[in-house]
Amino acid sequence: MTVTTTQTQGEGVYARLVAELREVLTAREIAGASGVAERQVHHWRAGETRPRGEARERLLELHYVLEGLRDVYTPEGIEVFWHGRNRDLEGRRPIDLAQAGEFERLVELVGRLRDSNF
Repeated sequence: MTVTTTQTQGEGVYARLVAELREVLTAREIAGASGVAERQVHHWRAGETRPRGEARERLLELHYVLEGLRDVYTPEGIEVFWHGRNRDLEGRRPIDLAQAGEFERLVELVGRLRDSNF
């Protein structure tokens, strides 16, 4: 998996990832998808700590899906995608799948969306 974010002076990569995710998701939603308490997301964003283990893997998966969505939708469209029910997911909301750790289904769906737009 390639992280395609640029690091700015004095800001860690994980802090930047969280900042990008916060453009369309709440800290609570990021926490749920990462399997951590909400305060941990705030610590990551502030650069006080870095995610480890499964939380790191889930955060990176979440960001990977976001990057794919940027190829297809506007920022507002991305927000609608995350929070709206989706027929391709049997009426489930993508954010609910992310919080359940079902990232493969999201990656596949985003791949199909990207393919249909190119």
